Amino acid sequence: MNPVIGAGIAVTFKLFRLTFRIRVRNDQRDRLVQRTGKQYALAILHAHQLAALSLSAPKVGAMVSRSRDGDLLMPLLRGNGCVPIRGSSGVGEKGGATALTKMIRHVKNGNPSVIAVDGPRGPRGVVQKGIAMVAIKADVPIIPVVLIPRRRWILTKAWDRMQILLPFTRVDALFGDPIFPAPGDSIDDLREKVAESLRVMELRMDPEEAQRCDRLCSKVAGSRRSKNRQAPSASGTIETLRDAENRVSDMSERTAA
Repeated sequence: MNPVIGAGIAVTFKLFRLTFRIRVRNDQRDRLVQRTGKQYALAILHAHQLAALSLSAPKVGAMVSRSRDGDLLMPLLRGNGCVPIRGSSGVGEKGGATALTKMIRHVKNGNPSVIAVDGPRGPRGVVQKGIAMVAIKADVPIIPVVLIPRRRWILTKAWDRMQILLPFTRVDALFGDPIFPAPGDSIDDLREKVAESLRVMELRMDPEEAQRCDRLCSKVAGSRRSKNRQAPSASGTIETLRDAENRVSDMSERTAA
């Protein structure tokens, strides 16, 4: 990708950001960090990535796919104080193991993180395993958040219906209550909790878009949303927190090798 294009996008967004008005509800981030001494992993929808930059915290680690779209986002993220981490939140995706290991290390070092939980290729609203693995291994809560720009351009042909913020928009940000990994929870338990929180909040804040996406994405996703509740492994067992820790440890060893 031509670096001039990425730099131009970053400068344009930074100018646009000066015109944005942000309305935040139920933001418990600072209070949570003060009370627990821990950071957090923000869970957002892929469609809301640009809106999330409107209130990004300093040094927040952001997962960025190893794609041309990811290349475009790199200068934009750096220009807004984020720390880009290349790879995918989906286990088995290109660069996924390396990215998860780096993200876990980043959070353990005392920094927040943000992951577009249904990326990099969808289906929309189907939460991948990465957010749960980061929360478990780094021992931090997950905070779901939906961010709705009221003046926007929606890329209707994109799988996620990406939302482009227009100048002078108001961004409504609704944070969900923190989701803490608990002993006995499976990876898929956490995925389902995050997916349900995001679904409920988007229906509340942006009902028309949420319902449209449910209709469109159900053709692609089929029963995958409901499978999050079941998620049996090949041996018929459910992946536990200990299984997840072992999986991430194995990925770290392979990355180091």
